[in-house]
Amino acid sequence: MFSKLTKLSLILACTLCLGLSATYPAVAGAPSAPAQSADDGRRRAITSSENFVPLPVLMATVQADFRAQGLLQIESGLEIPDAALRRRVTEHMPRLRDAYISALSLYTGMNYRYGDIPDVERITQLLQNATDHALGEEGATVLLGMVMIHAN
Repeated sequence: MFSKLTKLSLILACTLCLGLSATYPAVAGAPSAPAQSADDGRRRAITSSENFVPLPVLMATVQADFRAQGLLQIESGLEIPDAALRRRVTEHMPRLRDAYISALSLYTGMNYRYGDIPDVERITQLLQNATDHALGEEGATVLLGMVMIHAN
């Protein structure tokens, strides 16, 4: 077996290599690229409309047999023709996000059976009702871009 000193030397060598590869990509053989945020590439435009307000990715836990079995992930946004309502939506985003997570938790807890295909029409209806209720008025239409279940 390896001695204690040999194990520490291996760990130190690996740590140094990882540190160098993160600091100097050319040393690790990776081409250098400009720094990008973690969110780049994840935000695809659902529509090219000037009235579109993208929403943060929405997620809710999918349960079965009293255990978490997966994650429901939704990319969506709101189509809002009225500029004043668009400004109000950006101000009320925490309240909207809370309403959306509550609606999706209700869906995954009561309406969704693990293994089935998600009901996009039902999800849209729940999110639209949550939007109208949180804003106190109609005028913002929910648009879904992607609905996905990540299974454990």
